[in-house]
Amino acid sequence: MRYNLRVSLTDILEFMKHRSRHCFLRLILCCLCLTSLPLSAAQLSGLYAAAVPVTGQTQQERRSAIRQAFAEVLVKVTGNRQATVQPSLQQALQRSLYYVQQFRYRPAPALAPGDGQEVTPPAQELWVSFDARAVNQLLYDSAVPVWGRARPATLIWLAVEDQGRRELVGADTRAELQVALEQEARRRGLPLFFPLLDLEDQRQLHFADIWGNFGDAILQASRRYHSEAVLAGRLHHRADGQWESRWTLYLNEAAAQWSTQGATALEVLAAGVDGATTRLSARYAQRINNGVTGNRVMITVRDVNTLNDYARTLKYLQSLDLVRRVQIVSVSPSQLVFRISIRGSRQGLVQVIAFCGTLAALGSEPGAPPRVVAAGATSSPAPPGLSYRLLP
Repeated sequence: MRYNLRVSLTDILEFMKHRSRHCFLRLILCCLCLTSLPLSAAQLSGLYAAAVPVTGQTQQERRSAIRQAFAEVLVKVTGNRQATVQPSLQQALQRSLYYVQQFRYRPAPALAPGDGQEVTPPAQELWVSFDARAVNQLLYDSAVPVWGRARPATLIWLAVEDQGRRELVGADTRAELQVALEQEARRRGLPLFFPLLDLEDQRQLHFADIWGNFGDAILQASRRYHSEAVLAGRLHHRADGQWESRWTLYLNEAAAQWSTQGATALEVLAAGVDGATTRLSARYAQRINNGVTGNRVMITVRDVNTLNDYARTLKYLQSLDLVRRVQIVSVSPSQLVFRISIRGSRQGLVQVIAFCGTLAALGSEPGAPPRVVAAGATSSPAPPGLSYRLLP
């Protein structure tokens, strides 16, 4: 059963005039229990779980598979392929059973075909889910940077030349390469998506633009997708059978380039995704000092007009990886002020919020839309701190 409660903050304020603070909080808690609250769609799921192919279900093989799954999770959560080289994490790998929350055997999915040849998948795999809090605590104690669930959506443009055939990857073209890229992106915890390659894309961008890495054209065509990062690559099948690629990651005003080569297309594509993930995590992963109680940030959120809006805002802030504690400082018509205790830096919190698409920055924050106030209306000034508006 779902309830749609249209209670305004003005109604709540009127209630507070006649009731105690204790009664007000009881009202909020009761309404939260009755309200269906969607989680932020931008939060990446599955970071703390991994599946490993197995041939049997013996105790020895299960322990080995759990250790392998735990290593994959540590790489996903940190965004760093070399994370498990840390001595403290090496020790933790030997105690990987301690971090297991649940596991189960299941049929293995089909693998991406390799260079036109079918790949025979294993009969089954072991899926393992690990305790997120315990894993994060391990990384905090080890002073290893943690890349939270909020990650930049990355649009990929890929031009392929294979035996004289030239085409862009996306829509219904080169499905086997799309599957390979998606599998690697899922394994590394990178939100990756492909362009539509519809008439508008075809009008704005051509094969030669990506092959020649013309950044202005690539970024112009990418604007319609509102992605935080753009990955452009070209994949070439050489006459000697080897594959080679060149990649460029566009992020804000910067561009990073690298190239890879290998015996198979899948190997080269995996290296492309790996390079993008490594560069993004190096920028956004947060190193947490576990001995510090955390910084405090004041956040004002406007356009909070109903109790559903209030509850959605509170739930959202509490769900962020960097947030330790959320306190309500004040409630006024259409506006809430929170005091947030965070792990890490204020800038890290700003980056996380920017990725999630629940709050839009106001004032001096980049990309802030103008706030329109109706004639005759008054708007209370926001206290020092970060200012946002709640998106629909």
